[in-house]
Amino acid sequence: MKETSKNKQLIINMAASLLSCLVSLGISFLITPTVIYKLGSEAQGFVTMANNFVSYAAIAAMALNSMAGRFITVKIHQNDAEGANRYFNSVMYANLVIVAVLLLPCTLVVLYLEKLVNISPALVTDVKLLFATMFLNFMVTIIATTFSTATFAANRLDLSALRTIESQILKAALLIVTFTFLPIHVSYIGYATLLANVYLFITYIHYTKKLLPQIVVSRKYFDIRTVIEILSAGVWNTIMRAGQALTNGIDTLITNLWIGKAESGYIGTSTTIVTAVNTLYETISAVFTPSLTISFAKGNKKELTEDLKSAMKLTGFFANIPLCYIIGFGMSFYYMWLPSERAILPIYYRLTVLIMLGTLVGGAISPLFNVYTVVNKLKWNSIVTLLMGVLNVIVVFIFLEIPAFHPYGIYFIAGTSSFLGIIKNMTFTPMYAAHCLELPKHAFYPTIFRYIFVTLLMSAVFAGMNHFITTTSWGMVIVDILLCGIVGSLLNFFLLFEARERAIFLDNIRRILHRA
Repeated sequence: MKETSKNKQLIINMAASLLSCLVSLGISFLITPTVIYKLGSEAQGFVTMANNFVSYAAIAAMALNSMAGRFITVKIHQNDAEGANRYFNSVMYANLVIVAVLLLPCTLVVLYLEKLVNISPALVTDVKLLFATMFLNFMVTIIATTFSTATFAANRLDLSALRTIESQILKAALLIVTFTFLPIHVSYIGYATLLANVYLFITYIHYTKKLLPQIVVSRKYFDIRTVIEILSAGVWNTIMRAGQALTNGIDTLITNLWIGKAESGYIGTSTTIVTAVNTLYETISAVFTPSLTISFAKGNKKELTEDLKSAMKLTGFFANIPLCYIIGFGMSFYYMWLPSERAILPIYYRLTVLIMLGTLVGGAISPLFNVYTVVNKLKWNSIVTLLMGVLNVIVVFIFLEIPAFHPYGIYFIAGTSSFLGIIKNMTFTPMYAAHCLELPKHAFYPTIFRYIFVTLLMSAVFAGMNHFITTTSWGMVIVDILLCGIVGSLLNFFLLFEARERAIFLDNIRRILHRA
């Protein structure tokens, strides 16, 4: 009964989180062509760049907030209300200090933005407003982070996912109204995002009171030693995030400064699809984090390991179908999605495939990154990630300094991080995760190799399908997606999943049909 209940909650969490993710991505896909058509690809590049700048600022808070959920959850499931309150309040008040400290540098970035990056004069005010609202949104999110641990600690991610869907509906409503009845401005995206996250903040407070009644907000629980304890564990996440920023988060900025505004827009637009796919499988990966943390808190390593391998296959399931669809049908999709950009669609397609190549491995290993947080062993992964980020920047600048490579500079910027990521995720990541769990170094390689085999096979199948299908309308795009979804699901079900995962999947399907 316990295993059935656990699987049931996992399916509920996954379904709700997946729906939330799809709603958010749907809004992004609808807005992007409108921005490009009205304001040009340069404007879309600044949307990506604004999100990247926010991620740079988030590095300052990463050390604290990346580990808060882990510490609070462990204390709650150890029935230590005093300890949970101490961690909760210490993190909350420390976050307020972080927001106060970051207020000045964020303000200066907005005021002098046109001196930091290349912006067309007609877009300066609009882009500054976009950055200002995105920074403000970031500060609201930082303050709300501590309260968001309630659904995590209670393993009720479905609740936060449903509220996220509601917040995205609010965001979509504001964007529809402004984009329909007012002159198009890219800053509307910042306003709508801020509204959505303020709504989420309010719901997080509600769920903290409902799901964690033992948690109270009080200054008496603030303990600087607790803050230092979390920082000492989370500082490695800060280093890791810095490495990720150097690997994936500065492509648009480098392109803007060293190649051109239009080219940075190409990178930004291509990143939209890649971000969508990454968000999709990372959402699935995150669903397993509460159960992994709870298993660790209870000392059940066997259950933790089994859940981890199942998570790898499920994230792979949601990663390789979109990846292979883009490889096989990407040009057809871009032809319909960005009709105003048809002269440069091959550039978008090549950039998208290059950036997405990391998914060839990343789709399966994504849950392994949870291991470092769950067992609180973050040091070596963070150091390696930082070194890979530095190496990425060095390699890119070497290519940019060679005149013969200048015509291909944008492709080197897009592809270098993917290839370095594949190297890291095929060597260090699975072996160190196994080491942290005291498993054989090769423990996760059978799953990874199986995923790569299925993905390569699926790519060949989808490319073959594309030769027999002519896509000239959105109706045919939908048909393409449905066909790829069905074929990809069958390949994953029979070749990627093992008997245990297939049995769990079929059992849940039977339960759903029985209730229906």
